[in-house]
Amino acid sequence: MIDLPTFAFLALRHRFFDSAGRPVPFRLRDKRNTQDDPFDEYLVTEVLTGIEAISCARATGPLITPDMVLYRPRMCEGMDLKHRTTDINRIVGIEVKKLERTAQGGVARGSGLDYNTTPPAGVCASMMQRVQPSTSAASTYSFAWSAPPTTRRLLS
Repeated sequence: MIDLPTFAFLALRHRFFDSAGRPVPFRLRDKRNTQDDPFDEYLVTEVLTGIEAISCARATGPLITPDMVLYRPRMCEGMDLKHRTTDINRIVGIEVKKLERTAQGGVARGSGLDYNTTPPAGVCASMMQRVQPSTSAASTYSFAWSAPPTTRRLLS
C-alpha cells in the first residue's frame, strides 16, 4: 500500500509532467476574489479524486488549514485518535503553497508565499471535522510554482 503523501506526489507528477519530466500545461478558471483558490479546487476535483478507496475533501472556506485532506474512509472508521494522527496510510492533511509570478516573471509578493502562510506543523486538525469528528492527521506541504497569469499553466 502506498502512503497518502506518496500517492499525492505521484498523482501530481502524473498530471503535471509527461514521461520525460516536461511540464504539461493546464487551464484554470479565473479567480472570483482574493481568497478564491482555483488551483486547490482543480487538485481536489481533477487530480486527487476518483481513486478507489481514497477520498479527498477540500477545506470548507478560505483561510482554513489544511487546504485539503486525503483519507481512506474504511481505514479511518473506528480508529482511535492516536492512530489517525500518526498513520499516513489512513489520513493526511495537505496545505498547498503557490509561488505566484507577475506577468514579467517576477515573484508576485516579496515573501514569495501568501501572507497567511501557516508554519509547518506535524499534525493538523482545523478542517478535519468535515472528514470525521474529533480527528487530527499528519500534515504536509505541497509547493507549486506558477507561470505568469497570461499563460495560466504550471511550470514546475
